[in-house]
Amino acid sequence: MSSGGCRSIGRCCSLSNIGLTDTAISIREATDADLPALVEIFNYEVVESPYLYVETPVTLDDRREWLDQHRAASFPVSVATSANEPDQILGYASLSSYRPSSGYRFTGEVSVYVAPFAQRRGIGRRLLSSLGDDGRARGLHALVASIDSENTPSIVLFERCGYAEVARLPEVGRKFGQWRTQTLFWRTL
Repeated sequence: MSSGGCRSIGRCCSLSNIGLTDTAISIREATDADLPALVEIFNYEVVESPYLYVETPVTLDDRREWLDQHRAASFPVSVATSANEPDQILGYASLSSYRPSSGYRFTGEVSVYVAPFAQRRGIGRRLLSSLGDDGRARGLHALVASIDSENTPSIVLFERCGYAEVARLPEVGRKFGQWRTQTLFWRTL
């Protein structure tokens, strides 16, 4: 799905007309039926954002394989929906293995993506909190997130959720013809 579809959703769908409040957000496990929305949200960031160091949009098959890999490893992929419109995906989050070496088995990596029309409404916080609960349930000790150093909204979100910047890797990513600096955020559970 192209990013154009996500922009059109952003124009025609606002949080007020789907009746969204913090208490009206539901978090549930992602299903195969959610994959088109996950592709749309991710590809919007691929095409529009310098903060995601991916340059080629993903396909539905790519995301299906990604979801299958998470399921096989028993790592959660969660979606946020409006309690009033349960088919409207507002964002998603995933918990993954941090590194393949066995010594990292108690550390997970978190990723959070929120649809453009739903940003700055507490959805990222709810998804991130859910991942923390999932990490605790798995017996993880620490969570790590990779965030572009200029992605202030994400940095603020993670700091508010108890993460601290622990590393800065200058010019390790490239997007839109510019070198990007990656920051690593970390917290213990």
